[in-house]
Amino acid sequence: MALPQSHLVGVAAEFPEGTIVGRTVAGTDVILIRRQGQLQCYLDQCSHQPVKLSEFGEVSGGRLVCHAHGGTFDLDEKGRVICDPPMDALTPVICSEMAGQVFVSI
Repeated sequence: MALPQSHLVGVAAEFPEGTIVGRTVAGTDVILIRRQGQLQCYLDQCSHQPVKLSEFGEVSGGRLVCHAHGGTFDLDEKGRVICDPPMDALTPVICSEMAGQVFVSI
């Protein structure tokens, strides 16, 4: 298995507080969410249905709500499900921010 490689996905200003930003990194769709100044990154797919959270998701407080079926994930607890129908947490992806640039490791 290959080690993840870090990919530049943009500059910090492209990821405003409380919004979902979708990116494709090395052929993998991800979302980045800035909350309380920190970036979080997950695969861009609801764990219930194969819908993109960048299209159907909304951040509300510490939660990400998928409007396809109302699934809700707790962003304070690494994408844990707090309202089904999803059964599985969001899939986290490593991201980092250095010198105003944002990187995702895939």
